[in-house]
Amino acid sequence: MESMEIDCYENYQVMKKLKGGAMGKTFLIKKLISAKLCVLKKVDYLDEEDKDRADREVEQMLRLASPYTVRLISKFPDRTELCLIMEYCSQGDLRKVIAELQQLPEEERLMRVWEILAQIFRALDHLHSHEVIHRDIKPENIFVMEDGSIKLGDFGLAKNIASRNYAPVVGTKVYQAPEVYQQQQMTVESDVFAVGEVIFELLSGRHPFESRTEQGMIENICKGEMIEFPSFAEGNMKQIVLAMMNP
Repeated sequence: MESMEIDCYENYQVMKKLKGGAMGKTFLIKKLISAKLCVLKKVDYLDEEDKDRADREVEQMLRLASPYTVRLISKFPDRTELCLIMEYCSQGDLRKVIAELQQLPEEERLMRVWEILAQIFRALDHLHSHEVIHRDIKPENIFVMEDGSIKLGDFGLAKNIASRNYAPVVGTKVYQAPEVYQQQQMTVESDVFAVGEVIFELLSGRHPFESRTEQGMIENICKGEMIEFPSFAEGNMKQIVLAMMNP
């Protein structure tokens, strides 16, 4: 398990607020002594439930430390919150990449999506080999480093596969597999399904179960009613993505 630096709030300057994750507020910060940019995530740390949740997230990040996951640098308490200092993924998340890819020629887009898919597979294999389900895979939780490499982040909802002490339906509703709604359970296949949705979006710029409303999207997920697969990505890519969403 990876070790952490000894740290405190006074070592940093807050630069700006970022989009929040599943269980906290996030900020772009700068370490005063080195000018290094990092991300600060503040999670509630008041009652026992909050503490258990925050401590589990820290434990998961340390246990899952790898080239494919966002690194936890340090942690420290700040009144009623726990501060998590994490590495900064300067190129944003895959939501931004989805928009950027739609501007590329189809052949170049497909090549880039293959590269992203390979890295997500490595990250997912790493999690599942450690008996952990992420439970909230979506474009906003997959981050891009300066060199274009991909890292999986936001482990606020991650759980051990063997655990039964958790609410079955969590995370972002339109990135949940049919069994989550039909059988009220999440498995490693639920993570795989969500990755399939993300890859579809990277290719097409559209959610595979597109509808006018969130409820309509959930119904399409449960019925397996997808929009047409991008014609330029026929072949191996189509087979893999459809297999991920039809295990």
